[in-house]
Amino acid sequence: MNALQQRKAGILPEIDIAGDTYTIDVRLGELRNKDQPWKRLGFDKMVTSEKGGHYLFFYRTRKQELFYASREMTTVPRDVVLVEIPHELHLDPVGMARKYELADDYFQKRYPIQAKLQASVVPLKKTGLLEHASRNRKSVPAHISKGQKP
Repeated sequence: MNALQQRKAGILPEIDIAGDTYTIDVRLGELRNKDQPWKRLGFDKMVTSEKGGHYLFFYRTRKQELFYASREMTTVPRDVVLVEIPHELHLDPVGMARKYELADDYFQKRYPIQAKLQASVVPLKKTGLLEHASRNRKSVPAHISKGQKP
């Protein structure tokens, strides 16, 4: 059975994110960890790329969860990476067609279903997040950064 036949038969597509396999569920708007299905990554918690064709998010590889950066952050866990995945039409064109009550193959010509999906992973040192945390550490008074009250 090819990828399109499998999807039409109800088998949800999967994507590899930093070595972890996630089931793509467009209907529920999430990626579910295949081995630990209670670990979910919601599309609504991700940022879309400038042109809208991809999702971007920080991911903790050890905890298998999203990482939320903040303006005030002074440290970044070592297991954080930046992940880029395609938009839902590329991830599951059949699921998107069903979501909008269209024929299963409606998006197939423009967005052919792929048998294997792999997320792009950018190491933390190439994201600018470490520099952001470092600048914040330098701007925090020494007595506060050591946990003392002002």
